Amino acid sequence: MERLKVFISSTQKDLQQERSSAEEIIADLGHDCLRAETLDSPGTSSEDVCRAMSSNCDIYIGIYGGRYGFKIPKLDISATEMEYREARNNNPGKVFIYIKESEEIDSEQKRFLEEVQDFSNGYFRHEKFKNSNQLAEQIRRDLITWTTRKVRQALLKEIEAKALRDKVAHLSRVMELYGIPGDLR
Repeated sequence: MERLKVFISSTQKDLQQERSSAEEIIADLGHDCLRAETLDSPGTSSEDVCRAMSSNCDIYIGIYGGRYGFKIPKLDISATEMEYREARNNNPGKVFIYIKESEEIDSEQKRFLEEVQDFSNGYFRHEKFKNSNQLAEQIRRDLITWTTRKVRQALLKEIEAKALRDKVAHLSRVMELYGIPGDLR
């Protein structure tokens, strides 16, 4: 069975423990975890790799703290903001946001967090997490809820498709009873 690809996006220097906790819970749930620092060298730019992971993942997990992180000169935004935008543009329904309680927040990070959490255009999220254990529990609950919802949606589509096939078969039989030629059915 194919496993879901879950991409972890965050600054690396300050959130390494949180990234490791997230990876552990993702693996425990049977999914593949994508982290930029654990990939083999693909012979392309870091920007291209991060864009591809953000776009192609099934689930994007943004873990944000007080640091804005490395700013990509030609884009004038951080790598994490670029990854967030890429994932959101690809599929807004795959984005999960987790924010660490921080006393000091960079001004650019504050702007980014306000956008990410905007009431109308941002994402609903748990309370800010205090430690990696709390983060892991939030991620575990969300991944289970998301996967369950996707399975239910797939089952509903299957049921709807079966009902539609049954209706078409019934109409075909009715048309046959009325003597309607096969090429008109």
